[in-house]
Amino acid sequence: MTGFEDLGLDVTLLKAISDMGWNMPTPIQTEAVPAGLAGRDIFAQAQTGTGKTGTYALIIMGRTESGSKKPTSLVLAPTRELATQVENEIYKLSKYTGHRSISIYGGASIGDQTYGLRKGVDIVVGTPGRLKDMITRGALDLSEITEVVLDEADRMLDMGFADELDFIMDAVPKDRHTLLFSATMAESIKRIAFNRMQDPMEISVSRDEPVSDLVTQYWVPMSRGAKMERLESILTNGCPKTVVFCQTKKMVDTLADEMYQRIKVGTLHGDMPQAKRERTIRSFRNNRFQVLIATDVAARGLDINNIDLVVNFDVPMDSENYLHRIGRTGRAGKEGIAVSFVTKQEEYHIRQYERETGKKILKVRADEIPSAGTMVIEDQVRAPAKAQRQFATVPINESKKPVRPVIATTEDGKKMVVLQINLGRDDGFSKTQISDLVKRVGKLEDVFVGNVGLGRSKSFIEIREDRSDRTMATMSEYRHKKKEVLMEPADKKAKYQEKRHKSYGQY
Repeated sequence: MTGFEDLGLDVTLLKAISDMGWNMPTPIQTEAVPAGLAGRDIFAQAQTGTGKTGTYALIIMGRTESGSKKPTSLVLAPTRELATQVENEIYKLSKYTGHRSISIYGGASIGDQTYGLRKGVDIVVGTPGRLKDMITRGALDLSEITEVVLDEADRMLDMGFADELDFIMDAVPKDRHTLLFSATMAESIKRIAFNRMQDPMEISVSRDEPVSDLVTQYWVPMSRGAKMERLESILTNGCPKTVVFCQTKKMVDTLADEMYQRIKVGTLHGDMPQAKRERTIRSFRNNRFQVLIATDVAARGLDINNIDLVVNFDVPMDSENYLHRIGRTGRAGKEGIAVSFVTKQEEYHIRQYERETGKKILKVRADEIPSAGTMVIEDQVRAPAKAQRQFATVPINESKKPVRPVIATTEDGKKMVVLQINLGRDDGFSKTQISDLVKRVGKLEDVFVGNVGLGRSKSFIEIREDRSDRTMATMSEYRHKKKEVLMEPADKKAKYQEKRHKSYGQY
């Protein structure tokens, strides 16, 4: 069986792949990455869920140097949501290569995007309309582009972007490497391949983790602080065989420690040796424990057919990982349930998941836990026809009020999310040092970071809304002098609000 180390990738990319918890390459990655690295144009029929984003991200970073003043790679995507997801994946894979990326799309500030381009980037990910606009304005110089990716080319044509695609493809150098991905092989797509590519290699793969009709999907709005209690409410009633997905290795260990005295659990993440991973999976398959807590290392290749429930304790940042996660249940003719714990800041992901899965994800009222039996759905009562196994419906303790994130607006109208971090004066920080730390660890430009409120043991910092999720996830991997750093949305602070544009109070 081919592993990522057999695909011809640089060690810096292999290290990032390991950190992301990817075990084995998907079929399209096995077939396309070596050919793409060798310079072959690729025309691939591939849907979301096949690993296509990772495929072309690995190819373009494997073929280009980092540190360019002008961009050398261009990725075209049909929607703002997909462009953001793609740039997030590239960001994670560039952890050790140093490649800098930016997403360019309509609805966001042209000034901010122009500033980001002027600072210098290697990879531009954008939607056709905004890319054409930036080229016309002279803000985007494509003269050094060597790698071009057309992602979901069929959707771009369906959305009426044919003229924009022609304009952009005419603006990039003719001597380039081109990768095209489409869910269909329509004649219009074939014409692009024929006219714009050099003897492309054709690859056709199907989604390797389809969303089964046997999976019922729910999401529960809640604060971060309420997640642990609600997870235990599910797992201690009915003993469902469950995989709980977390975003970080640290959270996996934290959950396991919290639950150790009450529920026997296993853990699976990227820091574990392969032999230990295999022992853990074997024990889970043989029912030596009923709950597996894991990062996305377990989303691919976990071949167990009797999993009742998947819980997204932390929702994934991209739809591909969501598909892989929920594909662990609803297998071999057995019904399953997927439940996502969703904070207010993360609710926009649900729309992305629904578009990618083609299925409705049902919102559960905040006073009840999802179960395989009776589900109390917002504004209606629904009993899933396919449910066979009953898990108890457990009321939630309403004494814990959801965190209502503070949204601050700057003078130029940008929305900033106020985040709370457990560092302050007692840890030796000043306001400037808090800001510098978050920018350095979160790989944030100055434009994405706002004011700081400094306290003794915790501080507040404004992060632009479209970078807040990624910043919280990145900071959660960081330790300051062996202290675990925690970052989360701040609840409403009257003192903070009052002094936003003055001096900050001490907390």
